[in-house]
Amino acid sequence: MKESSSKRTWWLPGPEEVVFACVLSMILIGDCHGLLGDPGTPWHLRLGREILLTGTVPTHDTLTFTHQGEHWVDQSWAFDVLLAGVVDRWGWSTAVCMAALALAWLYTAVARGLARDGFPAVVAVVTALLVAAIGGVHFLLRPHLFTFALAYMTLRACQKQHERGGFWVALAPLYTAILANLHGGFVALPVIVLTAAFGHVIAGPWSDQRARQTLRFAAAFLACLAAGLVNPYGLGLYRHVARLLYSSGVTSLIIEYQPAPFGKPEAEVLEWVLLALVALPVVSARRVDRYQLAHVLVWLHLALTSIRNAPFFALAAAPALASLLDGLPILIRGTWKRDPRWSVWPAAAAAGLLALAMMGRGPGGFDQKRWPFGALPTLNNQPLATRMFHEQDWGGLIAAECQPTRRSYLDDRFELYGKPAILEYIEVLSGGPTWDLVHERDRIDMVWLRPDRGLAKRLYRTPGWRVVYRDKVSVLFKQTPPGGVAAR
Repeated sequence: MKESSSKRTWWLPGPEEVVFACVLSMILIGDCHGLLGDPGTPWHLRLGREILLTGTVPTHDTLTFTHQGEHWVDQSWAFDVLLAGVVDRWGWSTAVCMAALALAWLYTAVARGLARDGFPAVVAVVTALLVAAIGGVHFLLRPHLFTFALAYMTLRACQKQHERGGFWVALAPLYTAILANLHGGFVALPVIVLTAAFGHVIAGPWSDQRARQTLRFAAAFLACLAAGLVNPYGLGLYRHVARLLYSSGVTSLIIEYQPAPFGKPEAEVLEWVLLALVALPVVSARRVDRYQLAHVLVWLHLALTSIRNAPFFALAAAPALASLLDGLPILIRGTWKRDPRWSVWPAAAAAGLLALAMMGRGPGGFDQKRWPFGALPTLNNQPLATRMFHEQDWGGLIAAECQPTRRSYLDDRFELYGKPAILEYIEVLSGGPTWDLVHERDRIDMVWLRPDRGLAKRLYRTPGWRVVYRDKVSVLFKQTPPGGVAAR
């Protein structure tokens, strides 16, 4: 039974406002540089600029000199355009604030959805904050943030279809078509619909009505698969995603595709929630229904095999977790009501943050202790024809921030390079004999690395290489021409 609304003291925050404030604080105060901690974000900006300039989406690599012209699909082209439009008009701080506000809105929506489903305010808030804490492992200014939002919207549409009937699930193909132009995670939406169909089948006795609803789920699943083709690459997008996930072999080298790292801080909340899902049924008066259990099991399997799926597991498991928490005898009900009216405080906070960001005073930005911005002026003075070997994490930075525009050696688009090339690159960083092969083959005459790399230590001792820039973050080497000295 849903809670009735009650008038509250003006200064006392409501449940949804608490979730909004907590998530926003976790992102902008707890780790103000966290959203810009991924090496791929800058190259999205560079590609967005190119798309706006040319009016066409990339079909081959334009960012590196090692793979220039090779076939490549930009599965996030629409995100790239949006990022370029925001950053080039208002700066990185505005993009960070917009992403933080979007995440705060998402988990506020989780709390609101649980409250509308009849859960007490305390249960809705606790569940939403746990879901947000699990999702925090992947809070980055990357296109998958759209996948978070559209996956949740698909989960809600499927839940309404299961509970009320009608044609709510018809929204899923629309969401898939939108997401197919923003992120390769669009394949998660048909998975959600298919899981919902199975959950609906096992939720109760078979009947004509259940059969009709199952057919609607099945039709929506097929429509989602077709909707994924609504993109500039058509079927090529499916081939690109399949190659990345299955045939490229590079996922074993990418941290976010690794199993959940239990025992480490980033997986602590996930571990607590899993233990709660196991233990709570013993003491809770409520049980998880079969429909929700289907979602929990499918996404739990995907989260355990790849940590990048943990945020989706949390969103899918929220109703089940809330049910078990609601059945505990220790929770106090009725003392904290959800106000159905929209509150002015989140909107005011969002407007204030965006105004500050657009004036260049907002929170967030690149961590100067991690990113080598100090070396950019020196690098920009080097000839564009210079072929540079560098940290993989800095490939996107080179693509977006170097003026004039210069090509990089590689970046974090591992599917473009293939597993052998990535393993070779890792060997070169150590400064071993593989460096001699790469140096000769790729005609490298400049190297930009972290000072503690084995290759950096080797170049310090190698005749013909000189340091043209150095600080605590990076060191830039240039090969001395025969009979001359490297320009500074």
